[in-house]
Amino acid sequence: MPAATILIPTHNHVAPLRHAIASAQSQTLQDFELFVVGDGVGDATRDVMRELGAADPRIRFFDFPKGPRKGEIHRHEALKQATGRIVAYLGDDDAWMPEHLETLDRLLREVDFGHTLHIGLDDAGALRFLPADLENPEFRRLMLTQLFNRFDFTFAGHTLEAYRKLPYGWRTTPPEFPWTDLYMWRQFLAEPWCRARSALVPTCICTASSARPNLTDQERADELAAWRARFQEPGFREGIWRQAADALAREAVREELDTLTLKRAAAKSGRLLKAGLVRRWGGRGPATGPGRT
Repeated sequence: MPAATILIPTHNHVAPLRHAIASAQSQTLQDFELFVVGDGVGDATRDVMRELGAADPRIRFFDFPKGPRKGEIHRHEALKQATGRIVAYLGDDDAWMPEHLETLDRLLREVDFGHTLHIGLDDAGALRFLPADLENPEFRRLMLTQLFNRFDFTFAGHTLEAYRKLPYGWRTTPPEFPWTDLYMWRQFLAEPWCRARSALVPTCICTASSARPNLTDQERADELAAWRARFQEPGFREGIWRQAADALAREAVREELDTLTLKRAAAKSGRLLKAGLVRRWGGRGPATGPGRT
């Protein structure tokens, strides 16, 4: 049994797919099977998968017709054949740093579901860091009840045993619900037995295709190639750590200042209300008993 099953869904990102797969093949943890789940792909994707599958027997290609939404039902069918202890997800236009799978494997030895630090690109191409805490009951409640998600598909993973205990697994997301990954994560978080944890460790880059729809397939591939080259630079990960720490610290300060501003506004509002009551009632306050008309 391999340590991990890696699942990469794909529809029409042919050029970036090569780099996503290469980032999986470059992991420090090499004991895995890699499932590429096609959702109505074209011949170009089939050609790429024949080539890559012939070179690496760990790769399996599932060639499904186009399914509803993002073909979530195909992911479930593929996972019926999974044999890894854990399941790790990777977007076909994203890239893992070399330590991602090892980090996720270590995390999932203690919990059933978890993720690493979300690092995405905004619409201007700048890095964006999103903190999360799945061990915080309020954070978990928000993910279950609100359109609130702080980590993308590419950062998440779970044990295969936990997946097979779920009521459904991957299924078609309702049309009114915007995010297929959050719809899936809620199945884990709704289960009282599910131990979930956030590991705020930088291990991936999410290119956020939906935020930059004008990029061509080749431009996305070139961007991933550049990131993968940077992953190999000495000190790269430490630099990302520093950027993340700085960004998260600034966010914490902003939130603290916002909270302080709200408290001051509430206190001022209370003082004004009290002053108004004193002027109206001469300090006695309004009558509240049964004799008031």
